[in-house]
Order: sequence, then C-alpha cells, then structure tokens
Amino acid sequence: MLRPIICLTVVVLAADAPDAGKRDLARLQGNWVMAALEVDGKLVPENKLGTTLVIKGNKYTTRVKDKEFSTTIRLDPSKNPPAIDMVFTEGDNKDKILKGIYRIDGDTLKVCRGLSAGKDRPTQFGTWPNTGIFMVTWKRKP
Repeated sequence: MLRPIICLTVVVLAADAPDAGKRDLARLQGNWVMAALEVDGKLVPENKLGTTLVIKGNKYTTRVKDKEFSTTIRLDPSKNPPAIDMVFTEGDNKDKILKGIYRIDGDTLKVCRGLSAGKDRPTQFGTWPNTGIFMVTWKRKP
C-alpha cells in the first residue's frame, strides 16, 4: 500500500517542476543593470560595470557598450541551487550549453556559471582563482 503513495508523490513533484520554472522565468522578465561582477575570485571595479540585461521570454540579452550578446535560457528550480542553462546564439559558444546556477531575491538576480562551455555547473555562489567561473549580480531597473 505504501508503494502507490510514493509513486504518486513523485508524479506530483515532477509535474510541479515545469510550473516552478515558468514562475521563475516570469519573475525574470524585464530590464536589469549589472550591480557586481566577480571573475576567477576577483571583483571587477564598479567603474568597469555598465552592462545591461533584457530578459524577454527565454531570451537573455546583454548589452556591453555597443555590442549585444544573446542566449536562450532554461531554468530548473527543482535543483539545489536552482540551475540555469544558457545557449549562445552566436560566437565561439554558439549552440553550446553553459551550465550555471541562479538565485532570485526580490529585484536582485545572481547568476554564477563557467566562462566557457564544458565547465561543470557550479555548486555554490562564488568564484575562486583559476576556476574559469564568474558570478554576476543584476538589479532590476526601476
């Protein structure tokens, strides 16, 4: 008798995961500005920040000066920490999956991932020297 209950629980949890991903994606929609950037254990000075981000649907587009970089994103909030996969639409990483983690806290979004495809998904928020990991903090534009 215990077995059907366990199976039912698994089905309910599996069905809830896509809905949670849709809810998180809906929370990310809009315009963001870079508040902090850390690469390989080093903070990038504030005067070097100026990147903006627009998330529309599953399109994650950053703008650095006059250049735009677009990715499509997939969220999996059922992971701990929640996972984000980013697929670039052009350049050296075109069509490659870059694995990361994300955290949404009100009007703050934090993303931590490898600088290139092939890097393992980070398991915690932070960077260390020579790891090829970066962490970016975005603040929602008013």
